[in-house]
Amino acid sequence: MQYITNLDKEKLGIYKDKLITEEVILTDERLYEHILLFHEEEYKQLRPYIKSIIENPEYIVEDNRHEDTMIYLKEIDDIGKNGRVVIKLALGQDDEHNKNSIITLMKLNKRTWNQTIRNRRKNIHAPEKVKRDAGFGTPAK
Repeated sequence: MQYITNLDKEKLGIYKDKLITEEVILTDERLYEHILLFHEEEYKQLRPYIKSIIENPEYIVEDNRHEDTMIYLKEIDDIGKNGRVVIKLALGQDDEHNKNSIITLMKLNKRTWNQTIRNRRKNIHAPEKVKRDAGFGTPAK
């Protein structure tokens, strides 16, 4: 298990008062049995930026496919890629998730980046101008 960083609770909307910890970890199971198996090259490119993606995301989107899970998105100019880190939040509902845990990470092309932001619609954190212009926070029709 690797400690990665702490979440900024203020960016998590309704979840900020539900978190039992701010720590984010990457478990050996997720690293060796998922990320390195399915996203090894992406992991190698994104590894130096994981902390930055979590600490300074451009967007945090609630994952509508997995309960209590957030998608952190950030454009990484140094490598010309868009980074996505998916984190299962520790809300104290079970013993297994006592730390906020990275589930997966990957690079996104521009099309998938835009689809993620547009289709998830429950945007927890985004630049204010983007929220106003795109109508984030309103239910998808």
